[in-house]
This record gives sequence, C-alpha cells and structure tokens, in this order.
Amino acid sequence: MISLGLRVTDQESARVVAVHHAETGEIIGAGCLVSDTAILTCRHVVGKALKPNPVQKGASVNVRLIGVTEQPKIPAVVQEFHHTADYATDLALLRPIPQPGVKLIISPMEFATPLRHSGKTFFALGFPHGSAQGHHASGQLHGADAFGLVQMDGTSPLLVQDGFSGAPVWSPEVGAFVGLVVAELTGKGVAWCIPSRLLCSFYPDLLVRFRMPPMDRPHINDYAEDDPNIQIFGSITNNGSRKLSAKVDWDKEEKYYTVGVTYKCLKGSPPPRGGYVTFITYPDFENEEEDAYELFAQVEEGSAYQEFYPDDLFTVAAVGDAGDTALTLDLSELTD
Repeated sequence: MISLGLRVTDQESARVVAVHHAETGEIIGAGCLVSDTAILTCRHVVGKALKPNPVQKGASVNVRLIGVTEQPKIPAVVQEFHHTADYATDLALLRPIPQPGVKLIISPMEFATPLRHSGKTFFALGFPHGSAQGHHASGQLHGADAFGLVQMDGTSPLLVQDGFSGAPVWSPEVGAFVGLVVAELTGKGVAWCIPSRLLCSFYPDLLVRFRMPPMDRPHINDYAEDDPNIQIFGSITNNGSRKLSAKVDWDKEEKYYTVGVTYKCLKGSPPPRGGYVTFITYPDFENEEEDAYELFAQVEEGSAYQEFYPDDLFTVAAVGDAGDTALTLDLSELTD
C-alpha cells in the first residue's frame, strides 16, 4: 500500500484540483481538496465535466490532485450538489476514489471568514484554456454583495477567467482560504467567489474560523468609555438559537479573574456550522504566552468553552456559525 499526502511547500496551491472532462480528458475547471474523502467545486464545473450527460449523484469525473505526491489522476464520484442555478449555491461535493494499492492521507483543511473581506488581497490558481500547467491570478477583495458573493478585482497580468471556477481563494492577510471562485466577467478583470460562510452551509463538515486579522482590529481612543465588542457585534446574549454565558471568579491573592465562557446551541436550533467558535476578548488583553484577543474553541456536542485570566473585566464576544452568529456578554455585570 502506497500512502500519498500533500506537498509541504506552497500549500495554498497544493489543495487545487484539476477537473477533467469525463470523455475528452480536457481540463475544464478546478476544485479544492478538502480532505482525503472530499473535493469541493462548482456545480457548473461538474456539469461541463459530464456534458452531455446530466449532473447526478453517483456520476464519475476524473480529477488530477496537483499538490499530492505523484499528482495522481483518479476518478471522483458526485456525492452532493445544489439543484439551483444561483451563483451563491453553485456548489458540488465530489468523493475521490484512490487507485488500488494507493491510500490518500490528506488532513482536513480549514477556511476562514474575516471580519472584513474588503482591503484583503487574494491569490488563486486556475487552468485557463485547459492549461495543464495552471496559472496564478491575484488582486483585491471587496465586501459581500447582496447575494453574499465576494467580488475579486484582478491586479495581476493574468486575470481570473474561465478555467478558474472551483479553485480555492487564498488571502495572505487572513492566512487562510476564504472562498471558491465561481464566476468572472470576461475582459473586465472582475470575478466573484463564494465565501466560506456559504460553503459550510452546503458542506457542514467544512471547518471555518471567524478571524479578526490585525488590520481589522479596532483602534480604541478611550478604554474606559469605548466598548469595541458592543460596537462591532451588538448586544445580544441569547438569540433563541444560541446562548452565551460565563462564570467569573476572583483570585484575591494573585489579583486576577478566572473567566469561563460557554457558547451553547439551544435545543431544537439548527446544527452549528464551521466547527469553531471565536471568542473575542479585548484589544489590549494579552498574556506572556499568546495573543489572547482571538481565542478559538471547537464545538463539541453543541457547545464550545473557553477560559482566560484577565486583570480587568470587559465585554466578551462569541462568533460562531462561520461568522453568521454573534453574541456578547458584559463580564463586569456578573461580579455582583
């Protein structure tokens, strides 16, 4: 048995998959190798790969895993797809089928949802005009539009074009993948991607962290008066679906608080998405071992827990469901 894994270098492009036409072998688009059992791509890419046959579960296309050792070309079976034609739901899930005697060992990848897409740069690798080599495009991201898509303005000599659909989009400022390319406006240097928060609505097992990169973090003029978490995330503690609670203890000898916060999915509510909750503490709260402004916790059995040790109390925010749920709690109110 031969075990194949991702290359170590340039992992932002190692996850890219070339999708071939089922009969001609021509490369017609891209996909993203999420794990050894899942490839995310666009439904219209699968449609082109199967043409003239319809997209249906169990249908098989060929993919080349360009970032995997030996770049194997293997079949992949359609496991799930959206039936609507909207760009925001133009998604399909493929299951790669390794060859006999070959085992894929691909760790599950993580996407991210930043507080703001605007101002971030992007990089994407696609296969324009069926190029087997693949080419890079880069540019600037904008905030989500009315359909939830994120606009990508090209700034590189090569623009996002036909053959990039389904490719994962990497943002260096976020340090993570932020979406999948879905459409482009030919000749205009403009394209769009489906952001992470929509990807995990389609594929619930996808791991997505809400992130606040340094460039998105608030600048506070008066720490005694300004409360950035309230200003950014609002003041909801329980929205009927998710609840944020905390326990605060004071250590009289060491003179610091022990704060334990719990984010809970309430009974009968929709299942959590993204797998993580991000606890946002306070811009000036750091300890000697880590930057404690962003604290991550995985959702297990419907809840996520985090503990920290501040000198003073403040409002903590918890962001879950890949950025679609935000709750806040004023810890100072619990000391009474």
